[in-house]
Amino acid sequence: MRPILISLVLFTAFSLFGADQSDPRFEKWLNRSQNIYATHHMIAYVRLAHLDSKGDRSGEAEFRYDRYPDKIERITRNDVSFVRKKGKKWIQSDDWGETGEPAEPEALKLIQVVISYADLPLRTKGESRDKSQGAVVVQVVDQRKTKEGNEEIVFEQGREHQKPDLNYPKYTFFRYKDADPDDVVLSEFSGPVYESGGGKVQLDVRYDYLVAVKMEAITPEPSAPDKNASAEKAAGPTMGKSASLPPPISDKIYTFAQIEKQKAELKDKIVRIEIRYLLGEPSDLLGDGTQRYIVKDTSKGATPYGQVAFPREGLEKMGLANDPHREGPFTLYARVHVFPEKKAAAICVAIGTHVAVENRKATYSW
Repeated sequence: MRPILISLVLFTAFSLFGADQSDPRFEKWLNRSQNIYATHHMIAYVRLAHLDSKGDRSGEAEFRYDRYPDKIERITRNDVSFVRKKGKKWIQSDDWGETGEPAEPEALKLIQVVISYADLPLRTKGESRDKSQGAVVVQVVDQRKTKEGNEEIVFEQGREHQKPDLNYPKYTFFRYKDADPDDVVLSEFSGPVYESGGGKVQLDVRYDYLVAVKMEAITPEPSAPDKNASAEKAAGPTMGKSASLPPPISDKIYTFAQIEKQKAELKDKIVRIEIRYLLGEPSDLLGDGTQRYIVKDTSKGATPYGQVAFPREGLEKMGLANDPHREGPFTLYARVHVFPEKKAAAICVAIGTHVAVENRKATYSW
């Protein structure tokens, strides 16, 4: 894809100026979203494509932009990442800026473009170039529920005299079920924007943010039988399959919020979980060689984060061992491990992605 060189002051194809017929919730919700993404770890999945005079797309490219407020930024495309820590310059790095080489001038230009496009939908002002369509009118064009019962409210930034064959920007706001009416956040944007040369670019951005979660994970001192069992387990070959274990407690997909709430009843049970992605770097929390990650499930609930310990074999067979993104969604089976300390969060020990049940015994494999 040829670089899309734009000025740092970008203009959208539409404006809020003169939008006296607009839904007042739009600007209020957009301002709220700005505050959320400015104070949390923002993740923006950016997709760009050139638009010709007929509106056809070409030269598509996708990027992921991570920004921790006042800490670090990262842009990733095709497994190549550029990182900038606070007060430092951009470097090409595979380990979040711990090591790397200075970014080339052309890469720096592209980095600024991606950041500008990621931030653009969060702005409230732009430039209207086609005056014949009249004032901007922002209104709800769709309101739907997800399978979890949450809501998505879609606003279109249209015009008074709208042309039926034009693509107008759409903003999708997300609200959890039972949340307050204004407890929403911008989750998606899709629409055309102008580049500095006068041409148009189709911009699609999907937003997410992570809340810092303090998880107190305490590893108890194992008893002598536990130590012997761990040593025996480590010594024996797995051959890609587990020993016979109890079958899953049900076919239901459990969220981490449900597991934490029901951890007393689920202790040592096998549950099915669905993971959206793994976060950060792993640690050997259990002291048995497994790789423990903080992960996010697919529930879109208020607390979608939990802990999962993966055997190295599982990470390799799932293609996650050398994947810098570690993104799903993917489903796996895990045993719920509960620590004696009440304050310690439960941890799910992954045992496989497939299960075969016979005579009330289950064999799990990757």
